[in-house]
Amino acid sequence: MIYPHLSQINWDSLVGGDKDATASIAARDRKLSASAKLAVTILPLAEKLQARGRLFASDVAILGEEPLAARWYLDLAGLTRKLIGKLRPSYLAAGVSINPDTIASSRERHKPVHPGILEAFSSWINSVLLELYPVEKQSLGVAIATVLALMGARIDGQVRNQTGDDAVLILKTLLVGAFGARNHPIEVDAPAGGWMPFSAATDLSDRRLLRFSGRIVCEFIAGGNRPDIKISIDGIVIAQGEVKGRTDLSNLWESWMPQIHGHLQTWTMEMSMSPRLFFGTIITSEMIEGKTSGGTQHNGLRAFRNSGLLSGAYNLANIVEGKPAAVAAFDDLVDQLCATLSAGT
Repeated sequence: MIYPHLSQINWDSLVGGDKDATASIAARDRKLSASAKLAVTILPLAEKLQARGRLFASDVAILGEEPLAARWYLDLAGLTRKLIGKLRPSYLAAGVSINPDTIASSRERHKPVHPGILEAFSSWINSVLLELYPVEKQSLGVAIATVLALMGARIDGQVRNQTGDDAVLILKTLLVGAFGARNHPIEVDAPAGGWMPFSAATDLSDRRLLRFSGRIVCEFIAGGNRPDIKISIDGIVIAQGEVKGRTDLSNLWESWMPQIHGHLQTWTMEMSMSPRLFFGTIITSEMIEGKTSGGTQHNGLRAFRNSGLLSGAYNLANIVEGKPAAVAAFDDLVDQLCATLSAGT
């Protein structure tokens, strides 16, 4: 196996990053992923409802057949969860004994709801919709625009409350973009096992494996002393790395830099030929040189490189922001990974 031959680390390209920018970048990626799903769910639903004359009017049959229909009607009526709570006397009076938001959520999860409840829900929501949309104002364009606007607001709220490894999501997005730009077929692990093609609607935050050209696999299964990213070709590990999205620099030398050092040492002993990489969203001069503002000397990234523990380092925030040196370093990494496809084993 010929392993990737990486260029020398460009230390000047590493310094930078901002915790607010990192969070914003990850939030953007999550919003775009969630929004892309609407094209393959909501638009076909709108066409089905229009074909059956049910764009602005619910009935038991459509609610039973289409899991997203109940949510469609609530969004079309502009009924957020908070507003639905204020309308409790109204829907109770109509015989809807369960919160309409709960009904919609149940159907979204394909859970059955008693036909009597669906009948009462339809009667209640239809009266609301008819008041908002007289027949002369009912059009496909208005319906789709309204529903997408409500869904967009809900996606924004969900993303604001979402937690997870922002740095890993950014790295996945960058890899998909880089390999896609080089015309490599992209696949992700399928929920039921095996592989499925990547698409704009794929939620990368849920995917643990990426595969390029059917051979290069990037594995994101952290835990214990495992690499945050492990890259293999035909089952042979050709690179592994640490991905750090932490923004609290107060325990830099008490916690996470020693952790990086320990991991690099372990991977060097276990797979000495496989390059060891570091990806961060905030990288300071102190992290590189190991010297604190008070003059205390530690082992920083440069020392890791000089001792042979570290092969490559990349600032994810600088790459996303388009800083030329950072982008060039990442492009070199991807080009070297691609070169392994033709290098043979």
